[in-house]
Amino acid sequence: MLIRSANRTLDVQYYIWHDDLSGSLMLDELEAAANRGVRVRLLLDDNGIAQLDGRLATLDLHAHVEVRLYNSFHIRKPKALNWLFDFNRLKRRMHSKSLTVDNHITIVGGRNIGDEYFGARRDGLFADLDLLAAGPIVPQVSQAFDRYWTSGEAHPANRVFSSVSSKARQTLASRAAAIAQSEQAESYREAIRALPLFDDMSDGAMALVWAVARLIADDPVKVRKQGEQTGLAEFLAEELRHPKSELTLISGYFVPTCAACNELAALTRRGIKVRVLTNSYAATDVGLVHVGYAPYRQRLLKAGIELFEMPGPDDKPKTASKFIRSGSARLHGAQAGRSLHAKAFIVDRNWLYVGSANFDPRSAHLNTELGVVIESRILAGEMSRSFDEFTHNSYRLGLDSSGRVQWMDERDDMPQPNRVEPGTSLFSRNLIRLLSCLPLERLL
Repeated sequence: MLIRSANRTLDVQYYIWHDDLSGSLMLDELEAAANRGVRVRLLLDDNGIAQLDGRLATLDLHAHVEVRLYNSFHIRKPKALNWLFDFNRLKRRMHSKSLTVDNHITIVGGRNIGDEYFGARRDGLFADLDLLAAGPIVPQVSQAFDRYWTSGEAHPANRVFSSVSSKARQTLASRAAAIAQSEQAESYREAIRALPLFDDMSDGAMALVWAVARLIADDPVKVRKQGEQTGLAEFLAEELRHPKSELTLISGYFVPTCAACNELAALTRRGIKVRVLTNSYAATDVGLVHVGYAPYRQRLLKAGIELFEMPGPDDKPKTASKFIRSGSARLHGAQAGRSLHAKAFIVDRNWLYVGSANFDPRSAHLNTELGVVIESRILAGEMSRSFDEFTHNSYRLGLDSSGRVQWMDERDDMPQPNRVEPGTSLFSRNLIRLLSCLPLERLL
């Protein structure tokens, strides 16, 4: 709907853009906007556009569209070969996300473009968070986009992609039309129209919370700086040291590191309540990230940090009449439910951060990130209440009498401590221990 409201410009920046239903429909909307005379600038990280070279190359031919790729791959097929020859450069990615309309309204947050982010499929869904903003924050987002767009790391698509033949363009157009006219697409559009938010936006009655906000964005040259913590990570590292009563962290990928564990422990020693919500092993979509998180759980719990984990997507709660769990999605090789993908930090229920950065070394040192800091008791309070709701449907971690980690399923009628990590096997637990001995943390 926001794209359809554009009259002059659309600046679109994403890390991942999938070749699926929602990805195809969004590209259709960008093309339709360009047909209306809207100038469209599409900036995508080249690591997240699998199978889209032809579609993007075709879109780039439009007179009102320009596509650029961030930190592009030189070998297009097979793309994975690039990692063998250029790993140090390619490990640094543009993780920032924003969509800005006419320099008047913007969306920033953690969501990429794909069916799992927009509820366009039945399984493998992400619980994610975006922020819709208007006012003085929007020019800040536009300026950040311009810095990325004009940086040396943003390469024009016509210098990266091979030319697309007329026949291939016709095939791509036919496929896009078939997707748009499919029963699945119509069902998805109906589901969107049924949302209360759709009516509010259509009627211009959407309630906004007015607050002081500022953009914190990494410089695009961060991808050239070897291991240096800059921009957003530097800001958050400083600000998260100074809560007065409470710090709440929501991060789908939580890799605290030894240094961050010390910082969080220092807060609890001052009487600060520290709470963390992240994915369990069964819920995460990136199992390797768990290698950088699991070894720190005992240390964090001993320091008084409250840890909560999203349950595996098909890990059903035990009720008074059902005490047998189904197997985890990871053990079955499929993901049937939601995985936490949101990134938010809340301080003293007074201010919060919403954006693309996870609490991990990758966000601090390798990826470029973008987020908004909002001074609002209303929004911080709402986010804290959402955190509370999540924790009622999660595993609460604790320590048993011998100091070992245990899990309590808060959804159960009669919660019982579980000393075996839910959703894991003996093999997966041993594999996590083995991989945690390797020097991988900096990449996670």
